[in-house]
Amino acid sequence: MEYRIFGCKTNKYFTDKWLSDPDFASKPGIFVASCVVTENAKRKWKRFVKKAAGELADGGKIYLSGCGSLSDGKVSGQFYEEYPELRAFRERIELLPEDSDDVPEYARRGDRRKLTPAERIRTLSSSLAKSNLFTRKYSVIQTGCDNLCTFCLTVAARGAHKWRPAEEIVAEIAEFAANGGAETVLTGTNVGAWGAGDSNRFDEGRLPDLLEAIWSGSGIRRVRVSSLGPEFLTDAMLQTFVRKRSHAYVHLSVQSGSDSVLRKMRRKYGREFLRGRLSAIRGLRREDGVEINIGADLIVGFPGETDADFEDTLSIVREFGIAQVHAFPFSAHEGMHAVPASKLPNQISDAVKSERMDRLSREAEKVRAEFLMRHDGRRLELLPEGNPTEKAFSGWSENHIALSEKNFVPDSGFALKKGVPVSGVYRYVPGAEKIG
Repeated sequence: MEYRIFGCKTNKYFTDKWLSDPDFASKPGIFVASCVVTENAKRKWKRFVKKAAGELADGGKIYLSGCGSLSDGKVSGQFYEEYPELRAFRERIELLPEDSDDVPEYARRGDRRKLTPAERIRTLSSSLAKSNLFTRKYSVIQTGCDNLCTFCLTVAARGAHKWRPAEEIVAEIAEFAANGGAETVLTGTNVGAWGAGDSNRFDEGRLPDLLEAIWSGSGIRRVRVSSLGPEFLTDAMLQTFVRKRSHAYVHLSVQSGSDSVLRKMRRKYGREFLRGRLSAIRGLRREDGVEINIGADLIVGFPGETDADFEDTLSIVREFGIAQVHAFPFSAHEGMHAVPASKLPNQISDAVKSERMDRLSREAEKVRAEFLMRHDGRRLELLPEGNPTEKAFSGWSENHIALSEKNFVPDSGFALKKGVPVSGVYRYVPGAEKIG
């Protein structure tokens, strides 16, 4: 079965899970993991579904999963009311839950036993094994959220916070490592809340404990934590980034650097708390001496955002050297999907959003270039992906710098192999850090 993934790392994980079942993967058609983070994201997968549905061979279907098919964690009963433009293709679309375990036909085999994580990995299709879904494993450790931020639509789709048992996660990662995997990315809707009874109970998060269990119970070389809420960045969590087997990259779901905007977003922290945590990251010293890279999700043009509010966000990027900015213009969404913030006064025009996005992008590129230039001539460790050769290879450094033959010189005597780390010297070449 062909597949197309839109959106986040969570979608990559569940796509892996669906397509690891040979009975499902042998069906004619296309698996689509949808995304509803922004209006633009929705347009992309809807456009793809409409085109693909019209070109399907007889008997083929679009198997649609991800946030677009969900409401409160279950298949939406109002999907065609939410997406009326897809009604004409409803005979060719099969709506699926996010997790294949929620469908008895695919969750159980002939002996009526649920597939273990190890069995799912061993039955990956050859096409999936050749992709980065196998080279770098995305491990969903929790899903859902209870925070009800006013800009968010994914919570309405995925429902309340829930988390997977540590034993199951560790077994899955251990099997992946035993089969040649080198890196796992822990992902979810609100990963910092792993182990907590509610994602608003920040003192209950036990993500550091899970990381220790993964390090002690699997042979995985690197563990990366995806977008983390600043409120879960406890002192114990900070110390996990010091360890050599952790990815030296802290990506935070910041959203804004303005107190006023953060309050309207119903975020659980303010500007000074955020600055304190970012300062603490900058004070960390890793076991391997590598400089920690910082990334952030940011929203531009939230209702009521003034020029001063926007400058507060820019100053956070500058002051703390946030080199990996993932920015979105605020999306009010439409109709049944309208987010709470769509009702707030002082909506920002598209022209202002565009201008601020451009300014933020230019500032972020400047900060990123400064970070990369500091590494010129430094020794880094490449973790090759795909099928590397001496003339063409790509992968990531231990602190999330994209490396390739254009900007990295491996030590002599090393044979480049997928998933086997190689030391070498980084050379700053503008634009060369972009992979793919």
